[in-house]
Parts: sequence; structure tokens; C-alpha cells
Amino acid sequence: MTATAVTPMSDRTTPTAPPGWPLGIARIVIGFLWFQQLLWKLPPDFGCGPAGDQGLCDWMQREIANPLIPAYAIFVRDLVLPNLGVLGWLVWLTEAAIAVSLLFGVLTRLGGLLGFAQATNLLIGLAAVPHEWYWSYVMLALFCLLFALTSAGRWWGVDAWLLPRLRAAGGTVATIARYL
Repeated sequence: MTATAVTPMSDRTTPTAPPGWPLGIARIVIGFLWFQQLLWKLPPDFGCGPAGDQGLCDWMQREIANPLIPAYAIFVRDLVLPNLGVLGWLVWLTEAAIAVSLLFGVLTRLGGLLGFAQATNLLIGLAAVPHEWYWSYVMLALFCLLFALTSAGRWWGVDAWLLPRLRAAGGTVATIARYL
């Protein structure tokens, strides 16, 4: 019987990177999820309906009625809901930007960070709502963070086309390109 030596990762001379296509597929699927979630809260009424008890209004009411963090419920009740005409647009446009960024792989780090922030917001608001599986928001937040940290738009995305062109421009533009 012979002994086998275990070689630490740092001793490898030719590390191999994992393939990027699974990350590209995951980014596109999550981007489609964000897009699909835009459809039930379309402007100008954000799906609230004439009684204000559907769409985004319904989910805001659920956050108020079942708070994980009581201060967050007060914030939604006293600031967000009364100003839904303006803040609803902010929610919708933010989620639309996340969807476009992830679907097409354009400015994916920014889209991933926005997605992480919005998914974390959804987690805080909906974690205590009955019949909501809060782990779905944890996973969504982590996927978005993964896309931001790994430059997921470089696989099957506009960022892959954009990056070499920005680097070739040099100067400040090349510095900005590092963040794609």
C-alpha cells in the first residue's frame, strides 16, 4: 500500500477556473424572475386596483400587518404607502433595472448590488408574513450578491462585449471597466 500526498491549492502550478456558463444561465434565470415580478405591479396604480387592496398595496399591507421588525412596518405604513405614487415608481424602476441588468448581463455588478439590496428589503418586509417562505428571499439576495461579486455579465452578457472596448479606451474609462 502506498501513501498519497495531498497537494494544497497554493502549490498548484496551473489552477483551472470553473466554467462560467452555469453562472450565465443562473443570472439569466434570476433576471427573468425579476422581470416576471414586474408584471403584477405595473404602473400607474402598481396593481393596487380601485380599492387599493391588490398588487403592491396588498403586499405592503401584509408587511405592515406581520412585521419582522416593527419599525419597518411603521416606515412602510407612515412613509411608503401614503407616497406610493412616487415610491411605487422607484420600486418598479429599480426592479426593472435589475431585470434588464441580469437578463442581458449589462452593468451586472451594479444590477447584482441593486438586486441584493432589494431582495434584502423584501426579506425584511416579508419574512414574517404567513405562508411566505423567507428562505426564497435569502436565496435571491445571495444569488444577486454572487452575480455582483463574480462579474456574471462576462458570461453570455453585454459586459463581455463591453469590457475589452472600455479597457482599450484607457485612462479613467479603463479604471471604470475594472468594475464591470
